[in-house]
Amino acid sequence: MKKYISISITLCIFSSVNALTYFILGLTLGDTSYSNIFSITYSFQFISIILTSIFASASNIRANKENNKNCTDTGIVVGTFTGIIIFGLIILFINNFLSFMSLDTDKFKTLTIMLVVDIFFSYIVNLVSEKYYFVNKDKIANLCSIGFICLNLISITLASLITKNQTAIAIINLTCLLIYCAIWLVLTVKKFKFDFNIVKNFKYESTYIISNLFMFIIYFWGYKRAFEFEDKYIIALNFVNLITDPFWDSLEAISKIAKIQISKGEFNHRLSKRNSLLLTLFYCFIICLLFFALFSLYSVSITIALIFLAIQIVDMLLYAIKANIQSFLQIEFSATKCTVINLVCKVIRTLLSLIIFSPFNTNIGQIVGGLLSYLIFLIFKNIYFYTDKNGFLVRKERICKN
Repeated sequence: MKKYISISITLCIFSSVNALTYFILGLTLGDTSYSNIFSITYSFQFISIILTSIFASASNIRANKENNKNCTDTGIVVGTFTGIIIFGLIILFINNFLSFMSLDTDKFKTLTIMLVVDIFFSYIVNLVSEKYYFVNKDKIANLCSIGFICLNLISITLASLITKNQTAIAIINLTCLLIYCAIWLVLTVKKFKFDFNIVKNFKYESTYIISNLFMFIIYFWGYKRAFEFEDKYIIALNFVNLITDPFWDSLEAISKIAKIQISKGEFNHRLSKRNSLLLTLFYCFIICLLFFALFSLYSVSITIALIFLAIQIVDMLLYAIKANIQSFLQIEFSATKCTVINLVCKVIRTLLSLIIFSPFNTNIGQIVGGLLSYLIFLIFKNIYFYTDKNGFLVRKERICKN
């Protein structure tokens, strides 16, 4: 349980401070609409997650399963250069993106570019921290992540207090983060023999790669449709997102720890499920406290916001159980079957998010897709595995022979 709390709290702090950073930016510049760039670029967060899965998580799983440490540092180096290309292309077409979102290009361009580069630097930090998490050096990984997000907050806040010039703010912020990431890369990457296998990496993380690809599509196009409705829906949606997003990020600890334990042959399903549920219930309690403490200050429609909140909480509880099962089946059963299951559920979620003409479109798609994938993974787990008296998942012999 200690490892769950350590990694989860770090992820929660990281996401919370990140959201706070852009809220403060809007206040210091005297225009809270600048805070909206956090939501505007939300879909790009999933590009970072996809790249992390390919070049960090998968490479570290290979390193543990094959006892080949070259995979890890190769993943960091190749992943860094790949990230430069992809995020560079996003910046190149930033005017087209802002026009697509019906935003004032002149007003938002500079700060949006800054945030895109911030996302890239946070991705570099993820490459580094994943290496330390997979070798049980959690304190170093946590230090790397928390140090980055605190530096981001401090540099943006101080710069925006000193000057209102957006270009100057961006230069100060990005220079600080560039130096920080460069130092960690130098300290982390050791001499290695190039060893990168995109096929094996995709196999270990295919479910998560496909899943987050669809998440990008959902929030890139789905939010555009949701934002076409009255302001009261947008305010409620953003309010609930601000509260729940840090805790969603913190729940990544469930699958992260599961993958580490599975790759080392130490995964205890019964214990993992208990710890995951306890952690999730605690976070749901905190979310409810924040919701009722802040909704009046945010001028939110309580009925609309409660609908958004209820969907998020139910899906969190489903995820707490599903994440462990999904990680186990992905690595120890069939990456192909898991990817197909996830693909089908994400397609359904995506279609619902895009075709439903409602401010709840992305949330309806979310709960339907989450429930469906949970049920399917649970059925596969019960068909092919059983939980022994010690809590470990064991393959059913009868199924193996057939």
